[in-house]
Amino acid sequence: MNSLIPDENVLHAYVDGHLDAEARAQVEAFLARSPEWAATVAGWKRDAERLRTSFAASPRLAPNPRLDPAAVRRQLRVRRQKRLAMAAVVTLMTGIGGATGWKARDLSFAAANPPMADAVQAYRVFATAESAAVEVSATRPDGMQAWLAAHLRGGGTRVPDLSTYGVQLLGGRLLATEEGPAAMVLFQDEDGRRIALYMRPGGPFATEAMEERRDGGLVARYWSRNGYRFAVVAPADNDRAGEIASVLRVTG
Repeated sequence: MNSLIPDENVLHAYVDGHLDAEARAQVEAFLARSPEWAATVAGWKRDAERLRTSFAASPRLAPNPRLDPAAVRRQLRVRRQKRLAMAAVVTLMTGIGGATGWKARDLSFAAANPPMADAVQAYRVFATAESAAVEVSATRPDGMQAWLAAHLRGGGTRVPDLSTYGVQLLGGRLLATEEGPAAMVLFQDEDGRRIALYMRPGGPFATEAMEERRDGGLVARYWSRNGYRFAVVAPADNDRAGEIASVLRVTG
């Protein structure tokens, strides 16, 4: 740890009580010199305490074997094998059907692999949770930005202050993909409705323009930039989500 300016991970370890006496003393000395960071860390402590209280008061969920990392990896392997099998069958079709076979392959692959399906699934699993929706609470964009920079190459994207659009920052959650770490940043409006910004590494889509698709009652608006794919996911009846997606897309 830098003895003058601790990094974000060290500050979160301090909030969680995971530092030894020497490191804790260094952090406390830094906070004494920096009132702004002291206020931010105090806010993190309050958020963490509220989450712990809420979690303790909520019924404990039974372990979900589907979320076990080993099970997730097995599911990904099975999915890859299915895609390869599909590609092999379609390749055989193209030897018989020519151009029509290639078109069938494209349509079949697109139907089986809708864009940003993982973003929609992450929203369903975490954004709708009553508690523990985020693993890192952050009410200030700069705190969220520092956390993203510590976990994502290039920091993913800049997280702006969206309070003028009627939503407040809740925090973030780190996720995993085949291409590398992904992150979901959650916002919430005054009625408790949530909007998620999901980002993960990946190549560009077919077009650089923002696209959207519906999945059940959710809408995912997605685009790509600088080696990352982004999606803003929200319920279809959330009118401000489209405007927020446009703002986040032009945020560099």
